[in-house]
Amino acid sequence: MKFFKSLCYNSSDMGSLTDRQFMFDLRETVSVATKRNWKRLGANNKKERCSTRANKRMSEKTIIPKESFDDIANIPMIENIANIIKTSSYAVDNALFSLGVNLMNRAKVSASNLAYLEKEYDLEIIDELMTMRLPNEGDLLGLVYQCIQTEGEKNIKGSYYTPKKVVQSMVSDIKLKPNDKVLDPCCGSSAFLLNIPNIKPKQIFGSDIDPIAVMISRVNYFLKFPKTTNSPKIYEADFLESLSLLNMQENDFQKNINSNSFDYIITNPPWGAVSTNNHFSSKNILSGEMFSLFLVKSFENLKDGGNMRFLLPQSILNVKTHQDIRKYLLKTTNLKEIRLHPGSFSGVMTQYISLEAEKNKKAASTFTIIDNKNEYRIEKKSLTAQNHFAINTIDSTDREILDKVLSKKKYDLSSSIWALGIVTGNNKEKLFDGPRAGFEPIFTGKEIMPFKLKDAKKYIHYNRSNFQQVAKDEIYRADKKLVYKFISKKLVFSIDDSGQLFLNSANILIPQVPNMSINSVAAFLNSELYQYLHKKMFGEIKILKSSLLALPFIEITAKQDEELSSKVENILQSDREDYPDLQKYIYNLFDIDDYQINHIKGELYGSIN
Repeated sequence: MKFFKSLCYNSSDMGSLTDRQFMFDLRETVSVATKRNWKRLGANNKKERCSTRANKRMSEKTIIPKESFDDIANIPMIENIANIIKTSSYAVDNALFSLGVNLMNRAKVSASNLAYLEKEYDLEIIDELMTMRLPNEGDLLGLVYQCIQTEGEKNIKGSYYTPKKVVQSMVSDIKLKPNDKVLDPCCGSSAFLLNIPNIKPKQIFGSDIDPIAVMISRVNYFLKFPKTTNSPKIYEADFLESLSLLNMQENDFQKNINSNSFDYIITNPPWGAVSTNNHFSSKNILSGEMFSLFLVKSFENLKDGGNMRFLLPQSILNVKTHQDIRKYLLKTTNLKEIRLHPGSFSGVMTQYISLEAEKNKKAASTFTIIDNKNEYRIEKKSLTAQNHFAINTIDSTDREILDKVLSKKKYDLSSSIWALGIVTGNNKEKLFDGPRAGFEPIFTGKEIMPFKLKDAKKYIHYNRSNFQQVAKDEIYRADKKLVYKFISKKLVFSIDDSGQLFLNSANILIPQVPNMSINSVAAFLNSELYQYLHKKMFGEIKILKSSLLALPFIEITAKQDEELSSKVENILQSDREDYPDLQKYIYNLFDIDDYQINHIKGELYGSIN
């Protein structure tokens, strides 16, 4: 049965995609029908669903998603197919559908299902792609599509598909009942849906804003169920779109997706974008973060007793911006499990987590965090009592240490003086690599070490009127101040007693803690104990003022202050980078015993023998 137009194949050997970068715009190489669908769904407007960082969006680099292959030996063949499509200037949807017909013929998909796709897509077949030998891969079309798109295109559309091992870890334990319904509202190539054990065609529901991804999903659906008589309920639509914008096709989507309820909702939503006015909104999500809105709307579409599983950036656990969705998870859903996944996947440097929550009238008082082989039972009330609802891995020993330290709190840094480093407005023009007349050194976060500064690498002419943002002179020129790295997983505080200047990669603190010198405050802030407190209480990759304000300071005697200050002076005069005597002194002030010290060291540095 032949129902597609035919194109001739024009071969061209251009080498591996990993060795070359091609100038390639996906929108220039799709059919008229697909362009029309993209325009209707808003893919060409400013409603970007992923990171808006310009360097990512403009990147022409192509990325091979090695973690998504069944067999990495197939990478050269997939690269070659992507190479052929690019260098021959084939329309991407025509090319991918041609490969899909090839696969469907091999899988003996029924004539009626092929006819369904003929009705849905007015696309042309490329003869050579339809007949070429193809490797055995569970999601071959998805892999080719990922290899064709540039990093910029993936970034704008949020088109980063989930690694195969992660998909399997999130769905392998699901045991569906005959009438259960499963939704993926950002389905991509439907990896989650089609890898659920024993799933049946009638149980599958999906949507995605990318029409090519939806086409791939429908082909993959028929590859898994070649003889099914159920048409796929996988829609080209935006799950978050306002209902007034839905067209006739999306009315069917509205009936089967938006107005439906589900037993399972499993997805990897787009990360890093903020919603537009045309999107679903929630009074619970003040940030407008897209993945948070996907989570809330998905929870609303769950049946009572339903189960929801999301793949999200690890920053959701403790970054202040995401406190709204953490509050929602802890107070509205029955949060069951958070799993930290090691590493990252191709094109995405962010570490990620998967979470599982249920829709129950009575939520459990605890949930589980799984980090590698370690499991932690977390009391929800211990998190809801905090302002930011930060979620960290805290076991019983952590809780004992935190309770002991916090119970001794007498002071904090709330009365201290805070300031940002200089924002020049144009570092290239105003910073110089060497000294010159009328210029002075200026330090950055890179030169900040525990207690002392490295030599400055840059010089600047200090004219306040030439800067975009600048603190008061008396702060920069203070007799003594602390400076700390802003972007850092660790607390790193240097002591400056010579009125130096700092760029905005460093923040300034002039502490005001009763009966405590600046040296002593620096001793606490640079200690192992405070590194541990910051990690367990906040876990940020930025050292935020709000986090520092929450750190506890105890009351010390004049003698203890003198002893601490003296130890710090010895550190400043030496070349040593470790200071065990000072660490032990801080531990003793908080009555931290040897078992707890070993636990803290294990958390900071790994296992301690």
